[in-house]
Amino acid sequence: MQKSKIWDGAVRIFHWSQVVLLAGLWYSAEQEWYGLHMTFAYTLAALLVSRVIWGFIGSENARFSHFVKSPRQAWQWLRLSPKPVATGHNPLSGYMVMLLLTLIGLQFLTGLMTSDDILTEGPLVALVPASWVSVASSFHKWNINLILGLVAVHVLAAVVHQWRGDKIITAMLTGTKQSPESVKVTFRSAGLYLVMVLLVFALFYVWQGAQVLELLRGEWASYLS
Repeated sequence: MQKSKIWDGAVRIFHWSQVVLLAGLWYSAEQEWYGLHMTFAYTLAALLVSRVIWGFIGSENARFSHFVKSPRQAWQWLRLSPKPVATGHNPLSGYMVMLLLTLIGLQFLTGLMTSDDILTEGPLVALVPASWVSVASSFHKWNINLILGLVAVHVLAAVVHQWRGDKIITAMLTGTKQSPESVKVTFRSAGLYLVMVLLVFALFYVWQGAQVLELLRGEWASYLS
């Protein structure tokens, strides 16, 4: 068995940040801490937009072209026994990745058009028809539960694989994995990904930073009182 690097820093940063931020988004919404909720949302959106870009210009096995397979290819892989060692996401986990990226993207977009009719509304509410706001608000409320459910399924599958000896959780933490033969993957520096995250977040800050900071100050003052 040889230890090989299979995940770059960008993929691991996005993966674990996504877990923490989704939990924070759910909890802050439950507590009606909308300033904190928006801070988490824009942070996750910056990570997500940068991850999508990374899917085209990033490390070899982080690119969509590497792990997004046709249904026929996924079915053929599923029937293989034993299955070949994957240098990254296998075809089924690739579909899960794309589904989660899509749902999280929709969660962010609908959040921009969401209104609670009392305290807060997204920055696009005034720009779209009222019917859109209603649909977006409803979708935003139940989609987070769908996302968390899929994350739970994903975590359960990872735990099962970890327990069976395919140390994918360890690999996502360390970036390396034991395999029967050496795995050769071309990587790009995670520093480039982080620069993209900061640039996208800066754009969000210029757009909505003042409003979010005002909400955060109000929530902090309320918490201290």
